[in-house]
Amino acid sequence: MYGAQLQALQSGATVVTANKRLARTLRTAYNNWQIDQGHAAWPAPDVLGWNAWLRRLWEHARLSGSDGGHVLLSDAAAGCVWQQIVQADTDSDAVSAGALSRAARRAWAAANEWQALAADEWTQPDLSPDQRAWLRWSGAYRDRCRDAGWIDSEQLPALLAGAAANGSFAGLAPLLFCGVDEWSPARRGLLDALIAAGAEIAVSSIPEHDPDPVAQSCATPADEWRQAAGWARACLDAEPDAVIGVVIPELTANAAQVRRTFLDVLSPAWRVDGIPAGLPLNISYGQSLAELPAVSAALRLFNLATGRVQFDDFSLVLRSPWLAGATSEADARAALEIRLREKLRVEFNLKSVLQFCHSDLPELRRVLTALDAFGDKRRLTAAEWAHEYSSLLQSLGWPGADSLDSATWQTVNAFNEQLAEFAEAAAVFGRLRHGRAAGLLASMAAQTVFQPQGSGHRGVQVMGVLEAAGHEFEHLWVCGMAREIWPGQSRPDPFIPLELQRRLGMPDSSPTRNLDYAAAQVARLRASGRSLHVSWPMQEDGELLGPTPLFGELTSAPPAAAATADWNEHMQAEGGTETLAHDPPPAWPAGHKVSGGAGVLTRQAVSPLNAFIESRLGAFEMRRATVGINAMQRGNLTHRALEEFYNETPDQAAAIALSDAEREARLRASLDAGLNEIPGIREPFMRTLAAAEVEQQLERIKAFLEIDKQREPFTVAEREAVHNVEVGKLSLRLKLDRLDVLEDERRIVIDYKTGQVDRQGWNPDNPRDLQLPLYVTCIAPDAAAVAFAQVSSRGVGYDGVGNGDVAIPGLRSPGRRNVVEVKFQYPYTRDVIESWDELRRVWTELLVRLADEFAAGDFRYDPRNPDSARGQFAVLSRIYDAGPQFFTDTGDEA
Repeated sequence: MYGAQLQALQSGATVVTANKRLARTLRTAYNNWQIDQGHAAWPAPDVLGWNAWLRRLWEHARLSGSDGGHVLLSDAAAGCVWQQIVQADTDSDAVSAGALSRAARRAWAAANEWQALAADEWTQPDLSPDQRAWLRWSGAYRDRCRDAGWIDSEQLPALLAGAAANGSFAGLAPLLFCGVDEWSPARRGLLDALIAAGAEIAVSSIPEHDPDPVAQSCATPADEWRQAAGWARACLDAEPDAVIGVVIPELTANAAQVRRTFLDVLSPAWRVDGIPAGLPLNISYGQSLAELPAVSAALRLFNLATGRVQFDDFSLVLRSPWLAGATSEADARAALEIRLREKLRVEFNLKSVLQFCHSDLPELRRVLTALDAFGDKRRLTAAEWAHEYSSLLQSLGWPGADSLDSATWQTVNAFNEQLAEFAEAAAVFGRLRHGRAAGLLASMAAQTVFQPQGSGHRGVQVMGVLEAAGHEFEHLWVCGMAREIWPGQSRPDPFIPLELQRRLGMPDSSPTRNLDYAAAQVARLRASGRSLHVSWPMQEDGELLGPTPLFGELTSAPPAAAATADWNEHMQAEGGTETLAHDPPPAWPAGHKVSGGAGVLTRQAVSPLNAFIESRLGAFEMRRATVGINAMQRGNLTHRALEEFYNETPDQAAAIALSDAEREARLRASLDAGLNEIPGIREPFMRTLAAAEVEQQLERIKAFLEIDKQREPFTVAEREAVHNVEVGKLSLRLKLDRLDVLEDERRIVIDYKTGQVDRQGWNPDNPRDLQLPLYVTCIAPDAAAVAFAQVSSRGVGYDGVGNGDVAIPGLRSPGRRNVVEVKFQYPYTRDVIESWDELRRVWTELLVRLADEFAAGDFRYDPRNPDSARGQFAVLSRIYDAGPQFFTDTGDEA
């Protein structure tokens, strides 16, 4: 394979490829060829991608004085200039301006490639608003480049063509271009200028293979990838040294799923054992440098040094393996992260974290101290900031103490090169403060596409259609060849007049243009492999699909069974299903209290497994940091205000006797005292929120107290009272919000609610909230009613159930007459419960049953119950992995 290219390199020629991937492949193929010939040493092959070759010519021109005095902008720096121009013109935020500037720059590249900048169509009066905006931006960009003496990579071919005409490239080695599907006018102009100057140039032809394609229809795109992966595995088993290609259109958009699919087939245990070294698989897709873990961690560190910290960013840094002490302090840092979720808001400053870094976190304390000291007010050039950032990362132990694998090592080197590019762009940015400099560096990293080099050109090579240009394979599978998908729809550039695009034959300008280009790519793919499989999905998004006619007549084989590529399927196929002997956990010790109060039995009713994990194993779901005052804090404020109010005013008569001013003063004092205990409340933003919160709470609480004033006389007998109770075989500690006693000694159990109220959670047939039923059963078994006292933005008032003779608005009695409003049912039978006494009896039986189940170690779960699958504990239950196929249709639970 690659005979012409290898012979050209042997003779001293320079091979210029359409992309980096092909350049690496040819370099590796040449080195292997030399080894096969028995050579121990040889001159390095001169293989360059197109852009790298342009930069080499630029260096020649610069040394010969033919560069016109220009400074070449890096691609990332040019992208930042475009973003500055677009953001200034549109007055948009950085994110919107970034996306818009990238689209505008793509139009700039196309206009230069196809020599469209001076076309008459730009002077037409019917230009769209987008096109007029692009003219402003491109004009501002040209002016800025001219004034600063810059040139970008898009303008290089024209400048280099002029330098060739001036004799700057005399004595160039012979050139062989490989993998170029078409020549734009700018590229053709450069080649013509080099030829006119005496350069020896050749273009490699496509191989002469013409295999009859084996057609394969597949159920879906995902099944198509599984089939291709299984075929590649079979080819690899038969020919371990073969070059096996799989071409997938839109690979970048589906890269993660494709990667998992091929790893599942080629290395089924990779999820447990990791990806084995030397696995013959190379999936070709580039990612933004800023998205790669090591670089993302570095950029987050720079953001932390700005002073204001987002909790999500801090959380990722805290758990990052790329910092000093990441291994030795891993447990302590994880515990700190959980603790800080309770103490910090969604945004804070680093100084507020240092107080929580105790003696078990010396390295973290040193790191945070260094970051806090770094965020000063200096104004430095980009070159000076690049040096500062490099020194900072070194002092923080980035990229960690562990040895780096090949991909991470390449990523770190790429980021160091990015810092060097940032330094070279000092003239673009001027003097900057740290926050601005860190933002620009992050923007440059986001615009830089990076892909680590693979292990070699043999084995399974998965790539997109464009990247496959110039490659040769022993075996090739081309996916996605449905007529409705290939060729794709034309997508003209909105910034360039459509008439101009079509006149010049620019890519994506018309369906005919796309069809011709797709036909050329199909011809190239057809000749790239000695054997060829062509596949397509039979449907996508509910639409039936058929094969593209570009491969000629394709007779589809019957759809193959889906390849076993899913990890769960592998586990089932290889290990089978094993029935374990019943091995229950030890019973809960008699007399030992269970933490969690009423929540224990509520969780037992909804998901025994979650109750076991949380109340027996001591696990808990982590909370998310919030902006401002969270729901729990808001509820605590309401509880505190009402508790303190009724402590000082224990009965209705005393409450009625209070003046409006006295009542408001008491409530305001309670709310202010509660707010002062919230972390960060003294910051200006939080003080503003606190003032608004007080007014909203006052309005709701006063409205609730007015309802209390209209009730029949009562005394508040208990407020936030703690009770130790026995339920079945369990001992629980309960905290009752409020217990009212009426004049006739009837008692009302009340629970304050600052969120949504759902009395159907008390339904014995489908219990979801057993707090009030538990209070009635264990604390006030003779209570005449239970009620939620709702004091929230959703409403103010009572909502409950009782014996029917309690005159409180919102209380109802059980029974058929209230079937629309409240209907309680017996478990399993779904018969309606007719009376308050019967409801209390059923509640008691239900609570005792749940308590005994919990005490016995019950930890069942049922994947058909959606509540069992929700929450963070799903990672322990593996409920999504197991699926309903492990359970019978009779409702058996695991």
